[in-house]
Amino acid sequence: MPGALPSSNPAELETKTFSVTSLLDGIRKGRFRIPRFQRGFRWDDEDRRQLLDSLQLGYPVGTLLLARGEAPADSVMLGSATFQVPATNDALWVVDGQQRLSALAMSLLEEHLGTYRPIFFDLEQNKFVLGVRRRAPPPHWLPTHVLASSSSLNRWLRDAGVPDALSDRADDIAQRIREYIIPAYVVPYDGHDDSVLKRIFERTNRRGRALESHEVFEALHTGVGGEKGPIDRVRKDLAQLGFGLIEKVDVERSALAVLGGDPGKSLHEQAPGAPEEISALFERVSSSLGLTIEFLAEDAGVPHVELLPYSGALFTLARFFSRHPRPHPRNRDLLSRWFWRGTLNEDHRTNYTVDRRRWRAIDDDEHRSVQRLLSLLPAVAEKDLATELLKPYRRSTARANTELLAMYSLGPRLLTGEDRGQQVSIAALVGSKGLSPCQLVEPLSTEGRTSALLLLHPSVSPDALKAEPPSPELLKTHGIDMIAFQALLEGNIAEFIERRSEALARHLRTFLRERTALHAPDKDRAPIDAYFEDESA
Repeated sequence: MPGALPSSNPAELETKTFSVTSLLDGIRKGRFRIPRFQRGFRWDDEDRRQLLDSLQLGYPVGTLLLARGEAPADSVMLGSATFQVPATNDALWVVDGQQRLSALAMSLLEEHLGTYRPIFFDLEQNKFVLGVRRRAPPPHWLPTHVLASSSSLNRWLRDAGVPDALSDRADDIAQRIREYIIPAYVVPYDGHDDSVLKRIFERTNRRGRALESHEVFEALHTGVGGEKGPIDRVRKDLAQLGFGLIEKVDVERSALAVLGGDPGKSLHEQAPGAPEEISALFERVSSSLGLTIEFLAEDAGVPHVELLPYSGALFTLARFFSRHPRPHPRNRDLLSRWFWRGTLNEDHRTNYTVDRRRWRAIDDDEHRSVQRLLSLLPAVAEKDLATELLKPYRRSTARANTELLAMYSLGPRLLTGEDRGQQVSIAALVGSKGLSPCQLVEPLSTEGRTSALLLLHPSVSPDALKAEPPSPELLKTHGIDMIAFQALLEGNIAEFIERRSEALARHLRTFLRERTALHAPDKDRAPIDAYFEDESA
């Protein structure tokens, strides 16, 4: 039947991954083709910039949908990039992903973009930026077309006279871009009748939400009787620890880390196939995440998942504790420093390239594993410590969680009621919409919305505090001194906010300095008692 798929056998649907380097090589050689029905390049300059930024940050950029079949010799245009290519029996027709591939070709293979603005990587600001046509860029702006080739990059760095520190950064960015992995589905295609590709394109692009990879895995491993899948079972087990419900995708990535898999690929592509092997894997995941939660709460000072600044740290810790369930106290201390330094410099954001290096750094040598993790972190210095509170305060940010964790370290106590003086339960502050700190006063302006307005405390009003004034010791557990409290009672909100802001900012800086142990030595030999068995065992 003309135009029909050769078979409905699901085995003929392939799942593949492509590095950016392999995609660019395929584009040059004419392996990737654009069906005639596809629309032209629609992305604007900012879309292209954000794609490159996502690649270097390790953010997901979606899945390609390709159809494998014959293709004639042709002139292939991807955005502003044009390639004369030969006939092939193994072409990959782009059903979904044209805009992304075009943007990659334009940015990484083309030096002159015509009407499109050039993109550069600002080596000093550490971000991708849009250039101005017909205007020379600053000398520290790296053109993207040299990122795809080590020789081109080295030649540009040499000619530009870039300092060694910035050259190292350029090498790192180029490696992240080239090694970034993009997943793809590949379907068979007879190479002649576009109606097949049109049908797939239409169904792929209809309104609706594609399944996330953890949903695919869970669906494949859920019992026919409706029993929970392994991810849900782990979440249920861990919820009993009082740390809150870990996101399904974070359990999936933790399983990948424990397995030692590739963070750029989904779990269902890499997990063992036998049910008993899946069960054994998730028993390890549950155990290692349980130990991770214990470490976060007791060593790192993170009592609840709602206060976790970056979930990326969770996966690496799960892998570490799967290998070393009872680490030496010295290594627990160093691991806490690693957690907080990576939080401060944002290195714990989910990033496939960074995750891959971290997971590989963890082996059967506990001490060396910790030392390698520390060495992989970008340097943190005194200048990186916060000097003021986040303005405006945005709850769903890592920085907001960091400030709340600093407040939590004060040991907040209940200020009113029969249980006055008891430790505040963070879990009790978590509702259906997540953690909801008490807003004690209204901001004086939108820009003035900071964590100084908030208490880690059940809902309470200034009037309630006035009716039942807490002791100075209790107020201190919320970063409120008596002068600030008196201003609150007198209705002088501006003075209250100013004084509490200063107090919390000072505490935040001290908290981060202590947690990161900036000035303490890290590079040491394995603790001497680690060489000997515990005689009391």
